[in-house]
This record gives sequence, C-alpha cells and structure tokens, in this order.
Amino acid sequence: MIEELYRQLKAYARVVRQDRRLEGPGVETVRVRSPVCGSELTLDAVIAGGRVQQLGWRVRACALGQASTAIVIARRSELDAATVRRVGAQMQAILKGESDSCDWPELTFFSFAQDIPSRHGSAMLPFKALAQLFDRVRT
Repeated sequence: MIEELYRQLKAYARVVRQDRRLEGPGVETVRVRSPVCGSELTLDAVIAGGRVQQLGWRVRACALGQASTAIVIARRSELDAATVRRVGAQMQAILKGESDSCDWPELTFFSFAQDIPSRHGSAMLPFKALAQLFDRVRT
C-alpha cells in the first residue's frame, strides 16, 4: 500500500517539477502559502467566461502539494468557481477523515494523509489559490 502511494505521489510530482509560468494580457497571478509547513504555490491563470482557460505554476511544496496541484492542472478544462469550491471542500473532508469519496476519484488517495495534519495545508494550496483567483476575477 505505502509503495503504491509513493509511486502515485512521484508520478504526479513530475508534472509540476518544472515551473511553467504564464505572461501576457488577461493573466492573473496569486501566491499562496501554508503557514504550518511553508509550502508555496504561485498560480497563474487566464479565466474567461467563468472558466479557467490556461494555468501556469511555480510549486515549492512537499509531495502532497505537488500531487494535488498536478491533479488540478490535469482537470483544468473543468475548472469553474463552483467546481473549485465543491471539490476543494471534498478534498478537505478526505484529509480530515470525514469522507472517502470525491467527484475526482484520483483525490481519494489523499486519505492516507489524515494522520499528517501539518501537510493538509500543502495539499489544499491549489484549491486555495484558485478560489482567490476566481474571487479576484469576479470583482
């Protein structure tokens, strides 16, 4: 079980090891940090019509933060404000041990991190960043 978990974390982490920043018109950027562990995510996005059109990133986080960011990036075509908030709440419930299901099944493996609360903030970084970006674009 633990070997499979590490294999999945490594596979997801590879996606975000290289920074991929966005520049140009319409790009909004936010930097979020987990105060407990110090993990950071800088997320660039182009949001139009209430949906994410493009994402860029700079991830300086543990494997949990890297993996959750990679999963969000893979799902970028589905991202609107409601989805980000709903799936983010589901992810939080998984981390707290309050649920074992999610609209995105690939997030359920984060249940292993229930006993590592110091890393929950890192795993939640992409949801926090996107919520801030949607709030900014809406205003």
